[in-house]
Amino acid sequence: MGIDIGNNRVKIAVKKGGIVRRLLVDIVPDGIMKDNHIISYDAMGDLLREMLKKAHVSIKNAHLCMPIHEVYLRNVTLPMMNIQQLKVNLPYEFHDYITEDMDKYIYDYAVLPDPEADGQLHLIAVAASKELISSHQMMAKRAHIKLTSIAPANVPLFQFLAPKVKSAAEGESAQDFAILDLGNTSVKIHFFTKGFYEVTRSMDYGVGAAAERINEETGQDIHISRVSLENNTGDVQSSEYLDDVFSDLSSRIMRVMNFYNFNNRNNTLEDLYYFGGGALIQPLLSNIRESVPLNLKSLSELITIKHKLTEEELLIGAQAVGMTM
Repeated sequence: MGIDIGNNRVKIAVKKGGIVRRLLVDIVPDGIMKDNHIISYDAMGDLLREMLKKAHVSIKNAHLCMPIHEVYLRNVTLPMMNIQQLKVNLPYEFHDYITEDMDKYIYDYAVLPDPEADGQLHLIAVAASKELISSHQMMAKRAHIKLTSIAPANVPLFQFLAPKVKSAAEGESAQDFAILDLGNTSVKIHFFTKGFYEVTRSMDYGVGAAAERINEETGQDIHISRVSLENNTGDVQSSEYLDDVFSDLSSRIMRVMNFYNFNNRNNTLEDLYYFGGGALIQPLLSNIRESVPLNLKSLSELITIKHKLTEEELLIGAQAVGMTM
């Protein structure tokens, strides 16, 4: 299983026989999440257990997607060294970022290809709080599942780019990628330089702002407003009072892209791939197309893994699906 826990929804991709066969989705009840952080791991464990029980899923091994903001990520270049030396030196690469005791963190890395064959180690390194990892493990135990791996959100997205990166290694020109996560409480753009993760730019403003506007205009409960927005009940997505929300979101995305282009003048970005709950809102997508000078494409175009999911399920559960690869 691949598990992605968002501020509003939990997504579980179920893979069997090499094929992603189902996507389980459930709304996160109040009191479990706050500001994109789990505040009740016991309750989240219970929710996961109930989701799996209700769907009659007996698989135990799971891969969990962890939000970018809960870990430290760095691209690191070090002199060539063995694994033991790397384990000793890696924590020091986070010395300027972690203000707590360095021993309170777990460190891991992935070796990147050496494009210039300069004899150095090029890594993407990660540091995560031991307390945070332990909390997720206890949550999994309560859900009666086993966490085989925990990875930051850029990892499942990279899985979709891996075939293109492999093609570049075999002679095709390397390409830059930008992936847009249209989330409920925040919108993020993940940038991959020549196919490899570079940085994530996050906006503290998400698609949930549209649901809040519906709540203000109609007096509906906020949960009902979210459902109405996603299902486009009564063609609410085309309401004039949502125009400024979609325009604001698009403008913020455009500013992030302009900032990136200014600092990376030689980038080869041509496409902006999108996913997330906001990917189901056509007026928002139309607004983004008008604002951002890139080809706006569904992330599903990059998904090569065998699956039996709908386009909507792929867009909602992309990171959960990526965690199964």
